[in-house]
Amino acid sequence: MKKHWSFLLGASLLTGFAGSFFLKKKREIEQTELPANNLYKIYSGSWWFVNKLKATQHTLEIDDKLTITIDGKELQYLLIELNSQRLVAQDEFGYHLIVQCNRNSTPTSLYDEADDCTYLLEPVLSVDELAK
Repeated sequence: MKKHWSFLLGASLLTGFAGSFFLKKKREIEQTELPANNLYKIYSGSWWFVNKLKATQHTLEIDDKLTITIDGKELQYLLIELNSQRLVAQDEFGYHLIVQCNRNSTPTSLYDEADDCTYLLEPVLSVDELAK
């Protein structure tokens, strides 16, 4: 019985170390996809989203200086995280806004911690883009 416990303990430790090693390598690969000085380009643009509970449509704009504007009002925030998967901002009240990207590094959703709600982002298209 004692041999079984030591074998089980050794196998679980080995599995844990191997798993953390591969997870660390995967994270390193994901974070080296884009140079840090180009990450802002992923998030630059204009999107619209709908708050279904309040039946309201809103616009989200992020410029190349990472200035965030919602419905024409500039958001004062602290940048918490910026990588190719997500942008995390903490507003002046301590709530987080998280812009998530898909595998193509295109922003697809906005999580608002204050409302505890995730909104789907749709790009704002110009008249020229609509005519195509």
